[in-house]
Amino acid sequence: MDMILVKKKRIALAEANNMGGRQQHGMLDQSNLKSRSGFWTNILSSVGSIANPLSQGTENITQLRQEIAGLEELSRHLFLEAHDARSMREKIEWSKTFQGKYFNFLGYFFSLYCIWKIFISTINIVFDRVGKKDPVTKGLEIVVHWMGLNIDVGFWSQHVSFILVGCIVLTSIRGLLLTLTKFFYKISSSKSSNIIVLILAQIMGMYFCSSVLLMRMNMPPEYRIIITQVLGDLQFNFYHRWFDVIFWLA
Repeated sequence: MDMILVKKKRIALAEANNMGGRQQHGMLDQSNLKSRSGFWTNILSSVGSIANPLSQGTENITQLRQEIAGLEELSRHLFLEAHDARSMREKIEWSKTFQGKYFNFLGYFFSLYCIWKIFISTINIVFDRVGKKDPVTKGLEIVVHWMGLNIDVGFWSQHVSFILVGCIVLTSIRGLLLTLTKFFYKISSSKSSNIIVLILAQIMGMYFCSSVLLMRMNMPPEYRIIITQVLGDLQFNFYHRWFDVIFWLA
C-alpha cells in the first residue's frame, strides 16, 4: 500500500507539473506577441526545453499507472489470502472449545453415516433391493450382539433413527434454502421475480414430500400407516429405490 501511495503521489506531481508547463507555455505565447522579434530565439529554446519533459512525463505516468494496477491486483490477492488465513485460524481456535469439539464429533459421525449410506445404496442398486433397516438399527444390533447388552433394540433404534433423520432433513433443508437463495439472487431481476418464486415453491414442495418419504422408511411400522394414509397408496419401493440412485449419483 505504501508503494501504491508513493506512485500515485508521483503521478499527481507529474500531472501538476504538466499542467503548470501548459499554463507557462500559454503565457509565453501571449508575451511573445508584445516582445521584440529578437526575443523569439529565447522563447523557442524555452519551449523546446519544456517539450521533452512533457513527453517523458507522459510516458512515466502511463508506466506508473500500469505498475499501480499490478500492485493493486497483488494487494487484492494478498488480502484474500490474509482473510482466508485469519478465518482458518479462527476456526482452529473455535475447534478447541467445547462447542467446537462437539460439532467436530458430529461431523465425523455424519461422515461415517454418509460413507455407510453410499455403501448400502450401492448394494441396493446392484441387487435391486430396498433396505429394511437403517444404519442405526444395524449398528445397535452389532453392539448388542458383541457386548451382550440387554436393551430393546427395536424401541431405541426406531427413536434414534427418527431423531437422526429429522436432524438430517432440517439441516439439508437449510442448506437447500441457502443454495437456492444464492442461485436465485444471481439470476433474479424485476421481470423474473414471479417465476423464481413459483420455481422455489415447486422445489420446496417436492423436497418436503421427499423428506416425508425418507422419514417414513425410518419409522416404526405402526406409525408408517399414518403417512401412508396421508400420501395415499404410493409405490414406496419405487421411490426408496430412486432415493438410493439419486443419493449415489449426488
